[in-house]
Amino acid sequence: MSVLRERVHRLQSAMADADFDAVVLYTNFIRCAAVSWLTGFSPYWGDGIVVVTREGQPLLSTMLSKRMEGWIQSVMPAAAVATSPAPGKVVGTKLTEAGAGRVGVVEADDFPSGHYSDLAAASPNVLFADGTAVFAQARSPADEAERRLLSRADEIAAGALSELIGRAPRTAGDAAAAVEKRARLDGAEEIYVAIAADLDQSRTFLRLSGSHALGRRFAVRATVAYKGSWVRRIRTFSQDPQDLPVLRRADAWFAELIATARPEKLSDEIGRQVTALPKATLQSWFAEAPVGTRPLSTVSANNAAPARIVTGALDIGAMPWCGAALMRFP
Repeated sequence: MSVLRERVHRLQSAMADADFDAVVLYTNFIRCAAVSWLTGFSPYWGDGIVVVTREGQPLLSTMLSKRMEGWIQSVMPAAAVATSPAPGKVVGTKLTEAGAGRVGVVEADDFPSGHYSDLAAASPNVLFADGTAVFAQARSPADEAERRLLSRADEIAAGALSELIGRAPRTAGDAAAAVEKRARLDGAEEIYVAIAADLDQSRTFLRLSGSHALGRRFAVRATVAYKGSWVRRIRTFSQDPQDLPVLRRADAWFAELIATARPEKLSDEIGRQVTALPKATLQSWFAEAPVGTRPLSTVSANNAAPARIVTGALDIGAMPWCGAALMRFP
């Protein structure tokens, strides 16, 4: 509870600095990350809105049925709960009662229009503005509790991918099943497996299954959630034993990169460090972090939230390679 109270306080302080009287956050199945971080509750299956005012605890207004209210409150003591078919109206009424004048909406351009109409109608005197940067500021840096959860999620993802070492799966279904089974047994609450089935043809990751054949070289991406904390791992595999020494060198290089690179200097350091890998050419890279309602979003070097996950693609001689992992924390 103390961790969650501190997170709310951090957001309230950031709101005050930005002259917001409240912040509003939308949540649904794929945009659950902000609410999970703030309240400790993962509303994966519910559509709803959270409002945080300058004082007091957050309020989650959800479209789930009334019978769910007691259960949600029992597992989410850090926020109040109100079930309603019109959560925007509930939140708008709270803003009016609080006398809010200026309110930040996280990812305002993606806020559902129906909810916004109800919100605005119930709080006609409120000025709404984008509050994404304010929320991102409150989330950074990660607190110790979040770091431990992310580290555990990363261990689960890495262990799941290691299930394919020495297995030589022939189909995407075999690979995906082995990875998901290991992750679930290790405690992952969610895992999404995507596969680039033939790296010599394409580095595009797809949700493949069944008898889809794997090429000589393929890569598997595991996106894992553990108690609301999300990470992404990618590992490259080869069916040809002659490729294995090169893959090991690339994996070791990448492990060193994510352990030593500074988030604010990623572009410079990736370009510099790739020269340490013989015959390597950098094809692409990007960084991700939780800056809004989605668990991971692509971020730039000057984003308010430092990079958490780094994804890179190389050519090492004639061999394609892909990798992604959690960066070390500063």
